Amino acid sequence: MDHETQSEPSNWRAWWFLVWLSFQRQARAHLMVWISLGLLGLSLLIVGFNTQAGRWTMAHWPHPRGKGPTYTQHLDNLQLAGSMPWGGSETALHQMALGAYRAAVVEGSGFFVFSDLIIFSLFTTFLLPMWSVAYATEGLGREREAQNLLWVLTRPISRPAIFLAKYVALLPWCLFLNFGGFVLIGLAGGPLGRQAIEVYWPAVFWGTLAFSALFHMLAAFFHRAAVMALLYAFFLETIMGNMPGMFKRLSISFYTRCLMFDRAHDYGIHPERPLWYMPVDGTTAWLVLAGITVFCLLVGAIVFTRNEYLDVD
Repeated sequence: MDHETQSEPSNWRAWWFLVWLSFQRQARAHLMVWISLGLLGLSLLIVGFNTQAGRWTMAHWPHPRGKGPTYTQHLDNLQLAGSMPWGGSETALHQMALGAYRAAVVEGSGFFVFSDLIIFSLFTTFLLPMWSVAYATEGLGREREAQNLLWVLTRPISRPAIFLAKYVALLPWCLFLNFGGFVLIGLAGGPLGRQAIEVYWPAVFWGTLAFSALFHMLAAFFHRAAVMALLYAFFLETIMGNMPGMFKRLSISFYTRCLMFDRAHDYGIHPERPLWYMPVDGTTAWLVLAGITVFCLLVGAIVFTRNEYLDVD
């Protein structure tokens, strides 16, 4: 009885020591981290330049979208029409309509433009999965490349517990990189970016959990998991995730964006073409992201338990 009482806290301490040891090993920067930091620097440069140039507006967009004059030219044409010798009431109505139109296009479209170009198109579908790869595949991949995995497997900890410990150790780094990059991009966007941080941070959190669990699971399947994760990020998230139809619902970024749309509904943010995008509601998106996280951890733990992992170099 005494022996059982003493062994339980010992195993618990051993598990937390493995978490701490793995967390420390993740602190060593490697190639994917430097690539991620390079992408962050480039993104900050782009966002900062456009913020200083006042480009977060629809004034420079073609009207109608994709063809025709820009909104600025359209406003100039409307202003020119207002100089015609109309009556007093007609001129007043024209100026009121022109003022409302200008306020909506030039002054009121900033958050929509910043969200559409930076948060949805750049961050969620490209940077978020890419940055998650940097650490999420290293929990097991680094041990295999350093030929330390067999030593870890001989410890008095069950394999599912080892797999979970590795995920717990890598998750703070993934959250630090994704949240840190997201906040820096938001700050570079000025007031609109700070508003985006306040609105979209829960989606970034749940998206990071799901991406990290998925790539950690891939590390249990494949020796070079980073390659498989990059292929997934490029083709399924960046390309297929933006295609019409139901196929994009296989991508994590789709549900991350749906959660963002739900959070930003009060700000008038929604898919530009809802019938083409076919979003789900925020609760469904949250449940799917949480379900993906749990599912990937369970499948990854099962695979990690059954594999021999003798293919070290």
